[in-house]
Amino acid sequence: MADSVGRRAFLSLSGGAVLLAASPPGLAATAPGYRRFTTDADADDAQVFAAARREFLFPTDIAYCNTGTLGAMPREVLEAQTDELRRLEAELPDWPYYTQIGAPLTGYQPREEIRADVGRYIGADMEEIALTQNATMSMNFLANGMTYRPGDEILFTDQEHGGGFGPFRLMARRHGAVVREIDLDAAVANGPEGVLQAFADAITPRTKVMMFSEITSSLGYRLPARELCRLARDRGVFSIVDGAQVLGQLPVDVKDLGCDAYVSSPHKWLLAPKGTGILYIERSRQDELWATLGSYNFDNREDGAFRFMQYGTGSPAMYTGFRAALAFNRELGIERIARWNHAMSTQLLEGLREIPNVRVHSSAHPEMYAGAITFGLENKTADELQDALWEGKIRVRAQRNQRRVRLCAHLYVSPEDIERALEIVRTLERT
Repeated sequence: MADSVGRRAFLSLSGGAVLLAASPPGLAATAPGYRRFTTDADADDAQVFAAARREFLFPTDIAYCNTGTLGAMPREVLEAQTDELRRLEAELPDWPYYTQIGAPLTGYQPREEIRADVGRYIGADMEEIALTQNATMSMNFLANGMTYRPGDEILFTDQEHGGGFGPFRLMARRHGAVVREIDLDAAVANGPEGVLQAFADAITPRTKVMMFSEITSSLGYRLPARELCRLARDRGVFSIVDGAQVLGQLPVDVKDLGCDAYVSSPHKWLLAPKGTGILYIERSRQDELWATLGSYNFDNREDGAFRFMQYGTGSPAMYTGFRAALAFNRELGIERIARWNHAMSTQLLEGLREIPNVRVHSSAHPEMYAGAITFGLENKTADELQDALWEGKIRVRAQRNQRRVRLCAHLYVSPEDIERALEIVRTLERT
């Protein structure tokens, strides 16, 4: 059978027509060979996160505060990924090519099990989820998938990540659409209502799509996502939420948000393997979008978002690690994580307010920040501030052209780490 029909022809099938009742010899599913983290039901938040901190491989005297760029994988995620990679390579000759079961590659199969798992995590149906490599890829699929007419307007803020605004600027240049930007600093100064009003004022009858970050990358502004999506729906505008800085640190329910599309990078706050991404497209809006990458199923309209996964060969081990990251996050509890991160950021904000020459660039509004705070010292450069914090083993990220640093306080950052950071800033300010 494998000789008479091409390998890729079988891989292109999206259904179960060629699936065997059981895995081929050597490719049967096995129980995880790694130890899974579990929480103590009687432990308080501090005890739970102290225990979780021991699951990470970097030294215990380091406070890792750059999750907004890359999350640190806990031990079980790393082991799940590497164990699966090792198994796949050891059993590579055993895959008979005529079945999708146990396939040692991704990019051709629906991968319904992990898509359903991701869907449960963000409140979506499996057919509304596509697996990608990061939020940038997902955003490009959305931007490239739309049909534009000259004069169509694309609306976003002036603080979007390059992977968010770049695809739409490209489409505007290519198709004659018009980009309009919201002055986000001015809007945030007036609270959540100011942000909502700024978008409402910017929407016109020509606005085709509205894209925004629920939490911005540089300053950690948390925007009123649900209200913005409702505004877009009421005005007949396609809404896209960039959740790269949200997934894993705040609860996500895309149906409650009411967005038409949602993208994220699980390798940040969800602590998943680097190179994992998600794309959610509400089922009723999918037919409005072309697939960007073409392979066997580029026009498969029956299997939902599967046609947006036609990226060619990838590694199933990434998905194994991704699911382990979901399990780790669920074990800790997303509400508990959100509560902890907000408490760490609040402690940092309150301490910074007492230090002369400190300028906090993030919002102090309690509803407009989460786990990331950006600040600077008026009498020091960003490099000087970062170097002092790094010397004290607080690993922040400098934003050099703006004379500031960003401190991300995720679940492996403790109150003691925050106090240590504050003391370093106090000392530096006096020198």
